Amino acid sequence: MFKHIQRQLNVNDNAASTLKVAFASGDHKHVDQHFGSCQALMVYGIDPEGAELIQVTEFNVEQGHSLSKLESRMSVISDCFAVFCVAVGESVFRQLLAAGIRAINVDHGTPISQLITQFQQQWSANAEEGKRRIVRKERASSRFAELETSSWNDE
Repeated sequence: MFKHIQRQLNVNDNAASTLKVAFASGDHKHVDQHFGSCQALMVYGIDPEGAELIQVTEFNVEQGHSLSKLESRMSVISDCFAVFCVAVGESVFRQLLAAGIRAINVDHGTPISQLITQFQQQWSANAEEGKRRIVRKERASSRFAELETSSWNDE
């Protein structure tokens, strides 16, 4: 476990068929935090018929920039399609994008329930992108595993 994680509650690990979406929240009800310094990340599994809380991770909040602070937050959302936050720095935005995670800035105090409803309304486009992302990750994983077991032939 990362030193910046204060506590973590895993509610449901059986949400494999849903898109996972994270929310940076201090009160667990509204998006009200900057991604890099958020007090908590709420991860939901969302599908067209509903949404289910999967995980809540609370962090030790420290001032300033730190690689380990960012790594702890990135590890929590590594399998998420998107993270909703009030703000995210440009370099972190690029790192999230490279990891296949969309950082979506929203107004301070936007209710998580409202964002989930909006997300479900756009479900078909999001689901297709999420499926493509999963396939890309599986291909990359199998390719690296294949490279690890292959031998180099220098002739």
